[in-house]
Amino acid sequence: MTSSKSRSTSRRTNTTHPAILAIGFALGVLLHPFCIEFSENFMSPTQEVFLLLAALGLTLLMFLLSKSHYLCSLLQAGGLLLNAGVFVFENGKDEWGSLLKNMDYEWWFRIIVMWVGGISVTVLIRLFARKKWNAPHIRKSFSKGFLVSSIVFSILYIILLLDLFIFQRKTFAGPANLNLIPFKGAFATYWPHIKKGHFSSGIFVQFFGNLLIFAPLGFYLGLWWRKHPHKWILYVIPVFLAGVIEACQYFFRMGQSDIDDLWMNVVGFLLGVLAGKVLDLLRTKITKGKEKTIFKIHTA
Repeated sequence: MTSSKSRSTSRRTNTTHPAILAIGFALGVLLHPFCIEFSENFMSPTQEVFLLLAALGLTLLMFLLSKSHYLCSLLQAGGLLLNAGVFVFENGKDEWGSLLKNMDYEWWFRIIVMWVGGISVTVLIRLFARKKWNAPHIRKSFSKGFLVSSIVFSILYIILLLDLFIFQRKTFAGPANLNLIPFKGAFATYWPHIKKGHFSSGIFVQFFGNLLIFAPLGFYLGLWWRKHPHKWILYVIPVFLAGVIEACQYFFRMGQSDIDDLWMNVVGFLLGVLAGKVLDLLRTKITKGKEKTIFKIHTA
């Protein structure tokens, strides 16, 4: 009898009304490019704040309608892919061959802001879930959804990193540029503007993009590495990776090598690792040690 009841509950849980699917598709996928287009009416960082709030609101509405982490994650992934598709079409319709060399990183930054806003809703709901919202099928739904959303994001994120640090780099003649004095390079260029609230010419995106570009890498590697016996290696990775990038820029004359870029990349990576640790700690406190993490992957 228990088994029959469980199967019945599972069927009801996995069934979503077509109207809800249609509304969810509109909220989670079709409205995302419109939000980014509409956000061009605002100056940064108001533009990014608007996109973050829009993603939070749209995803919350989707979850209230569907009550499914998995469906929300599928729609988030769809929104991310549609945004990427619109970007590629708009920027590559005239010169496809130069798309990677002339990447608009402010636009990509805003795409990622929307994805982060959406995934944050499902993560927070799962993080503080109790009683019926913490049932086994809900936990499984979140795990499957988080896996799908993460795979889609990771593919696009890797492409972005390859383009940022390889494809768009061009060699130049003349002596290589090198700054080894902290806070005298990129940080000194952007921070005074940030401090005064002057965000024109992409200052906000340039500063926080440079600081947080490795944060997703730190977050996902931190989750994957948490049971590794040699945890110290995790903290060497960003130093090595950022160091290699800056060294290549110097020796191959592919840009200015800057100690500020290095430490900001490392700090961003560590912030990503810290975010994962904080979420795990919160879940442990909420469940009084019964559940140490919400990031358990279930693929079936």
